[in-house]
Amino acid sequence: MKNDPFVVHAVDPDPAIADGLKALLDTYGMQVCYYPDGESFLRSQRDARHDHCCLLIDADLPRLSGPALLQQLRDDFSHVPVLLFISTSSPALIEAAQSSNRIRVIEKPFVDGMLIDELLRLRRHA
Repeated sequence: MKNDPFVVHAVDPDPAIADGLKALLDTYGMQVCYYPDGESFLRSQRDARHDHCCLLIDADLPRLSGPALLQQLRDDFSHVPVLLFISTSSPALIEAAQSSNRIRVIEKPFVDGMLIDELLRLRRHA
């Protein structure tokens, strides 16, 4: 495992998700950076390093949707794993995620243990 903390970039309009993630992931030595929308995430990443991290993106973001955000990130973040949260079953999103080796779909509400297992797996491979 690397000395740098594993950074989880959470892009979700619900600040309660961020609070819960911070409390949960802190116990695993992971850092959470929260963004309420895709635009604020993009602004924050202009000169940032994209190592030892993953993205948690809500599909139902305001203005710039999760899939639209992923489209904009395809070049700079092509090596960064993504967990895409969906609130309702979306065959199109699930199919798109399955065609990518870096995107996994997690349905809300999610089970903390499942999310932790996935994040620990991603951290080991980062």
